[in-house]
Amino acid sequence: MLESLYEKALQKKQEIKMNFNQDMDRIEINPCERWKNYPIKESNQKFIISGGDGSFNQKRFLSSILYAVDAECLVYDGQNLKKVENSEINIIPPYKYVRDILRNYMSIMEIKNSYHAYKNYNVDISLFDGSILGNIIRPSPVENELPSTIKEEINNRYRPQLERILKNEENTGLASSQFSNEIEKEFEAYKVESMIYLENLENLLVLGMFLKESKKIVSLSKTSTRTDYFNISIPDMAIFERYCKMEGYSKPIFQDVNTSVKRDFPILNKFFRDLKFTVFYCRLGDYKNVLKIELPFKASKDDIHDILIKIKSISTEGYPYLLKKAHEDVIIKMDDMVNLNKILNLVERTGRDML
Repeated sequence: MLESLYEKALQKKQEIKMNFNQDMDRIEINPCERWKNYPIKESNQKFIISGGDGSFNQKRFLSSILYAVDAECLVYDGQNLKKVENSEINIIPPYKYVRDILRNYMSIMEIKNSYHAYKNYNVDISLFDGSILGNIIRPSPVENELPSTIKEEINNRYRPQLERILKNEENTGLASSQFSNEIEKEFEAYKVESMIYLENLENLLVLGMFLKESKKIVSLSKTSTRTDYFNISIPDMAIFERYCKMEGYSKPIFQDVNTSVKRDFPILNKFFRDLKFTVFYCRLGDYKNVLKIELPFKASKDDIHDILIKIKSISTEGYPYLLKKAHEDVIIKMDDMVNLNKILNLVERTGRDML
């Protein structure tokens, strides 16, 4: 079978290559009108910068899923490198929302690590790998599946307790897990959805706490499918990557959360809706990869220049070293899951044993 697939690839090589470039070649706009070539100098100022990342993986059995989640935030003050980290390993039933659950765990850990670093090390810039705006506006997977009466009860009963824990805790663990037994007993028919909803509340709470205290959060994405600049089917990032090769950045656009979200947030609704983001793309070196940057405030040209200068000062090959190192430190491979399972000695068929 695979041999015929390789043969098909050879037969269709020219056709696919032509179609691959066709849409990009037909662009009738000049993307470089939206791009500013700007030589970014490295900063000679003293500043403290942090950068973090997270990872998760799973090993499926017939009755359960073994999961592992970890996150790390690195703090650099110009001389020393410090680390804030957290991890979790456990089993859960094979829910249909497993990836959403684990992604939420990872997100909470990442934000808490960065918030902890900001509070304890006087961080000037907090780098995030990914989209803070996307984290805010992405709806919970159970938002329309959980009765409104249950959502209201969870919010009224557990939100105050979550807030007290989050304000006082020094560790960066999952606060919502402390209520899992209560949730399962109280909302047995919706125990999975209720727990996911509570974890989503925690994610929004810690993100809200961080954003209220600091506007020096910089989220940075290596990929993006957004089409806000050119409003065509090809992502903005792909267009800038193709046509604008020099070091610099795109003219920023401003996005209001209020216009991006039609629903109400379950908590901190006014705060999140009032947020304004500055979004732009950049290259930290000629011909280096295009990166997307989001800032949770309406940034001036000086703000953008200051941030780019500081980020470039800790970058290698056009990418912040702290994010690169954090990614390499936290990545959980399938081999790691196999080794973790050897330690735990969980023995059960996976359903793929016969393949």
